Amino acid sequence: MRIRNSAKAYGAIAIGLHWIVAVLVPAAWLSGQLGEEMSRGSEELALFAHVSLGLAMLGVALARLAWRLADPPPAPEATRFGAWTVHAGEIVHLLIYGILFAIPILGILTQFAGGEALPVFGLFEIASPWAGDRGFAHDLKEMHEVLANGLMILIGLHVGAALLHHYWLHDRTLKRMVPGLR
Repeated sequence: MRIRNSAKAYGAIAIGLHWIVAVLVPAAWLSGQLGEEMSRGSEELALFAHVSLGLAMLGVALARLAWRLADPPPAPEATRFGAWTVHAGEIVHLLIYGILFAIPILGILTQFAGGEALPVFGLFEIASPWAGDRGFAHDLKEMHEVLANGLMILIGLHVGAALLHHYWLHDRTLKRMVPGLR
């Protein structure tokens, strides 16, 4: 497998970054969902996991965007539905990228708005730059949650489109992102 993308296929780095994000996003979402349902001690552990996963997601998303700019993806597979499907796919990808950045940024701002320090993987903390404002923190958390749920819906559309390409349109869209798929 090539390291860089070619005109027809994704390279190992693009594929690896894609699948790392594909693991981090649901893990971060799930830890956020479960954290509110846990007992006090477990809730703190879930919040630490959630924040760590979110920071990792932001870092990998930055790496992924940088790699995409440095190594453009292959052209989309042509389909019998025409150019509108390519444009729809581009819009969904742009939304996913935008939300991938917005969610952890809103999470960081939520932590700071609550007057709380931001734990960075248990190595150190970044102190909140302002005094806590519970109302503002609540509003930011609501936006964070709405976007997280929206991202899960977009990912569902993304997965559904990949499966549609594979099983109905019988093109190489899914095969280009899943090494070894025949």
